Amino acid sequence: MEIFIYIILGAIIGVFSGFFGIGGGIILTPLLLLLGFSPTLVIGTSLMLSLGTSISGAIAHFRLKNIQWRYVAVINIAGIIGTQIAHPIMLNLDTLGHAEAFISISYIALLTFFSFTLLKKQRTHRLKRSPLLSPMLIAGLIGLGAGFISAALGVSGGFFIVPLLIALLGLKVPHAVGTSLASVVFIVSAGFLSYSMSSSLNYLMGISLIIGTFIGAPLGAKATSLVEEKSLRRFLGILYICMIASVLSNIFSLSSIGLFIICTFTIIFFFILTHKYLQQSPKRKITQ
Repeated sequence: MEIFIYIILGAIIGVFSGFFGIGGGIILTPLLLLLGFSPTLVIGTSLMLSLGTSISGAIAHFRLKNIQWRYVAVINIAGIIGTQIAHPIMLNLDTLGHAEAFISISYIALLTFFSFTLLKKQRTHRLKRSPLLSPMLIAGLIGLGAGFISAALGVSGGFFIVPLLIALLGLKVPHAVGTSLASVVFIVSAGFLSYSMSSSLNYLMGISLIIGTFIGAPLGAKATSLVEEKSLRRFLGILYICMIASVLSNIFSLSSIGLFIICTFTIIFFFILTHKYLQQSPKRKITQ
């Protein structure tokens, strides 16, 4: 029964991953903390899931030709370096009993910044690249930060990479999502291997979640065609706000409220996508 529940949960997270390019860990990590799992187990299991969602999501976006490979290698190399910096720091914090507090505060700070970035009124033109920094150097710095965040918070780093690829390198949202998913495969692998050798992980949970993500991620990738870029930004910003609220509820020992927030967003999200799909179905039949 547990395996079935994990597969369903993985499928739901997979849809989010394919739709937003966020790897899935950004949802799973707060969720497992709300359910009372230890920080190192949460990070390791979440990285295992993120590996599955990243691979399945990257395959889906590869078929859609949304990946810009010139940035992928640079982000991967710098990201692996970032994971090896973060891993020993998190083990020391866990030994001292401060890991969960660090994860929660980091989540709140990062998600507040990126939700504001995504929800604020967008200009009609994209930001100009800095003449002092080359695109590849910018990509490397993004990868370094993403790698550190991945190993520190148990996420793929996609929620960090996607907004920065849009803002600093001028990528369109579908290309930023696809490039992000392809970029984090090796980053997540490096972090997961580090934790698997130093911590006890729930492999049954992780494998069950991954199976679910391979079902959900392609559906999420295809669903990006149902919404405009502006709406996709708004959806992602609202998701970040919901995750902030869930982390805050965990800090104040109100886990039931955090779980309610996550469930409510999920129901509304799938209702809107279903409604848009049904709206577009008659148009597809007419064109055929």
